Amino acid sequence: MQTRTPTLDLDWQTCERARLERDAAYDGKFLIGVKTTKIYCLPSCRSRTALAKNVVYLPSIEAAKQAGLRACLRCRPG
Repeated sequence: MQTRTPTLDLDWQTCERARLERDAAYDGKFLIGVKTTKIYCLPSCRSRTALAKNVVYLPSIEAAKQAGLRACLRCRPG
């Protein structure tokens, strides 16, 4: 049985704005994955802001794990 990975319903600009503003209203709607550190965070995470070129936006924890990322120890998503 295959599991279906959800898709991201938000556009890149919306996610980017929420990330830069650390908007807690978007927590649970998407996750931020950082390619260089291999960590995923909530949009409201207070850790150092990654460069946009190193960021991917993910729809779920499952998608983050499939991408080989681990949870942030600061915001502890999921």
